[in-house]
Amino acid sequence: MRKTVLKAVLSATIFAFVATVSHAGSAIWDLNPGSGDWNTAANWTPMTVPNASTDTATFGLSNTTNVSISANTEVNGITFTPAATNPYTITASAAFTLRITGTGITNNSGRTQHFISPVGANGEFGLIVFSNSATAGNSTMFTNNGAFLNGEVRGGTRFLDTSSAGNGTFINNGGFTEFSDSSTAGNGSFTNNGGTVSGAGGGQTIFQQTSIADSATLIANGGTGGGQGGQILFEDASTGGTSRVEVFGNGNLDISSHNAPGVAVGSIEGSGNAFLGGNNLSVGTNNLSTTFSGVIQDGGRSGGVGGSLTKIGTGTLILSGANTYTGNTNINRGVLRVDGSITSDTSVHYTGTLAGTGMIHGNVMNNDFGIVRPGGALGTPGVLTVVQNYTQTQYATLMIQITGGNAGQFSVLDVMGNANLNGYLDPVLLSGFVPNIGDSFIFLNYASLTGGFSHIKHQVFDNGLLQWSVIYQNNSAILTVVPNTIPDQGSTLLLLTLGLLALVTYRRQLSTGIGCARRRKCPLIRK
Repeated sequence: MRKTVLKAVLSATIFAFVATVSHAGSAIWDLNPGSGDWNTAANWTPMTVPNASTDTATFGLSNTTNVSISANTEVNGITFTPAATNPYTITASAAFTLRITGTGITNNSGRTQHFISPVGANGEFGLIVFSNSATAGNSTMFTNNGAFLNGEVRGGTRFLDTSSAGNGTFINNGGFTEFSDSSTAGNGSFTNNGGTVSGAGGGQTIFQQTSIADSATLIANGGTGGGQGGQILFEDASTGGTSRVEVFGNGNLDISSHNAPGVAVGSIEGSGNAFLGGNNLSVGTNNLSTTFSGVIQDGGRSGGVGGSLTKIGTGTLILSGANTYTGNTNINRGVLRVDGSITSDTSVHYTGTLAGTGMIHGNVMNNDFGIVRPGGALGTPGVLTVVQNYTQTQYATLMIQITGGNAGQFSVLDVMGNANLNGYLDPVLLSGFVPNIGDSFIFLNYASLTGGFSHIKHQVFDNGLLQWSVIYQNNSAILTVVPNTIPDQGSTLLLLTLGLLALVTYRRQLSTGIGCARRRKCPLIRK
């Protein structure tokens, strides 16, 4: 009898053990599992825990959709079937890591599926790690939490090797999303929220090694209650792709830990901070037009001075804040509109345009085929101030927009140093305004003058009746309206053509005798 009872007890114990820690294998989450524990075999069909590099965990229709791991777990992929109409929340419990090492996440459910990396009360944290070529898939949301427990503790999501964030959404509430090796952010969206209590850190999205931001949207929000802002960090040899960067409050973009010469991003906007260290930030690879009212500056987590800014792409970047970076500003393409201020020397290059109503504390060099256009948006005149010297080369252009004759209705370039002039002046009449003879416009101020404009574009106007003339005075240049004395080449050519035609016709009439009767005589025609 004792042997029978002992056998029964052993059988039950073994069954319970197997149900909990069965050998790994691909499996489907049950309709009515006994718990939400991933690592309990009895919750799967067949009764095995997906926990190997070749395993796929499949989730369909179930009455238990809050699932958490209770041990370190690895799978090739996770699949949500069309039957998974109730969204799942899968949690990498504090102190444990969920590794996805193969195909990644396949979501065919038509619902957003949720993943959480939390922080425990004793400072433990959960991790979700993608490696090899795994992808976070579509319609997936990852929430990475953090806590301020005698220092920062952060749960997070990591991408290694050539893995991808796909089209996932990532919310970093004090936690982090990190890209290493040659992994990519894909088309993902990453929101890094600020801390909510004094001293608490914000969420972070970090690009390291040769990882790629690709076409991601990267957002860093400001903290509240004395908390630090969210952060977007580019380090090592990572690249920004065509990413859209948005920073607000004390949230920031930091490229100070990046290798020289720096990094390019698609665009930047918002009211936050951008820390350059000693690196160059190139903006414009996505060709969007954006406004940044925050501060672009030296420094950052790795320190450094001499940070610089380069405008690329066809869009317009409006800087409306008081920027303090100390390196050069280069406008290689598109429009950089300075409505606030920058401290550095600025160079305008081929197909680039410098516009704005703000102040440039350094020198401005307008190089061949560059354009300087004082004023706001195209069609809006204004005053652009250059604190030091302005130089314009042979094929560069100064565009002056004119909508009327009163102050504020025409553009002014105000140079506090020397104006070294060459190239083109382009007065552009807008809003139907046509000035009269004798009207004048002080469009350029300077402390001293070298040279002058070699050409005036659109010099003749009002149907050829009027033309522009420039008068250079001791400290200003004036556009004046005078009668047109420049022959209209089109009209001159027409008159010459008509005269030649009349002469040919006349000679033909004489040679044939036509018209003799009218004259009552004919020339002698020799045969």
